[in-house]
Amino acid sequence: MAPLFFVAMLYPKPDKLARVEEIAQSICDYVKENEPGVLQYEWFKVADAEQPTLIVWECYVDQAAVDAHKTSPKMAWLQEISAKEDNFAAPIKVLPLAEFTRGGILSRAL
Repeated sequence: MAPLFFVAMLYPKPDKLARVEEIAQSICDYVKENEPGVLQYEWFKVADAEQPTLIVWECYVDQAAVDAHKTSPKMAWLQEISAKEDNFAAPIKVLPLAEFTRGGILSRAL
């Protein structure tokens, strides 16, 4: 079975960027320690965006790993804390990716 890829786009409010970065680190630590079906999970900042924009690159071994991530206590915490603290200017957008070539470097590891 081929791995499943996603890109998540997050738009923190400018004054909440540092807080969202703290939350992101906590989530990354959790995923690394508790979700063995996650092959890759990395957060990036869009360098020259007028609005702070964060991108999460995600790769899962299978749909069960995706489901485990989506329903994890840490994802529930992310939703709860973000609503409570009003951290985002727009809803989080998660885009499933359809792979059409296996020529990249990641394919060497898989």
